Amino acid sequence: MLVIGPSKAVKLTSKISTSKQIIKLVGKAIGDYSLVENNDRILVALSGGKDSWSLLYSLLALKKRAPIHFDLSTVTIAHDSQKEYLEQMAERLRTDKIAYRFIFSDIPSIVSKHLTEGTNPCSFCSRLRRGILYSFASSEGWNKIALGHHLDDFVETLLLNLFFNGSIKGMSPKLMADDGENIIIRPLVYVREEITSKMACEMGLPVVSCGCIFEGMVNSRRRWVKKLLSDLEKEAPNVKSSILSSMGRVCERHLLSPIDKKLLSRLE
Repeated sequence: MLVIGPSKAVKLTSKISTSKQIIKLVGKAIGDYSLVENNDRILVALSGGKDSWSLLYSLLALKKRAPIHFDLSTVTIAHDSQKEYLEQMAERLRTDKIAYRFIFSDIPSIVSKHLTEGTNPCSFCSRLRRGILYSFASSEGWNKIALGHHLDDFVETLLLNLFFNGSIKGMSPKLMADDGENIIIRPLVYVREEITSKMACEMGLPVVSCGCIFEGMVNSRRRWVKKLLSDLEKEAPNVKSSILSSMGRVCERHLLSPIDKKLLSRLE
């Protein structure tokens, strides 16, 4: 089932002016990583959470003053149990004349039916959502997909991979998706999570949770990393920004080379 709203995003509410800080940071990220270019058609993945709402309104504010032209629209991948919240989202989007589409899919049931032992349901759900999102973007001619991952997500993902997967791997502000067709951008890379919470509150945005039956049952490792970073910040207030900066300053010759790996394996 597909619900289609207004075709153009043309006007914002006046409250956007209270969020200049986040808009400035998004603008800096766009400039630093060339996230938005002339005549781009950008699809914002609007989950209904504070982060994707903040991303949407920041991009809309920048669109008004940008020296280039780009189109914006939103898509929400939802399930039937969210209908009440979706009505609130749709009302806000219509009020601000923002283009939107809701794509309904029974992802929770698919996850429950096909989940295997040891598989993280959130990761499984995320893969299914990405598949729907990528297919929709390609079929509708959107050349970039904007996701609402913020600074904390970047740092936490790096540490999760480092601690639990044995790899130095994080997120990229801009990358080609695995399907080789969609370009993913993450303009909130410089934005801390608490700022998106503040923006959503100030603007009175209808923030909703995913409504998933697995919510609260998983991601214990991510919660552990969040607490670890919170504790570290008490002694080193800039630790998150420092970790983020390190992702762009990788000294490969001071890491393990293929020869080093062979030597290390002999010692284990």
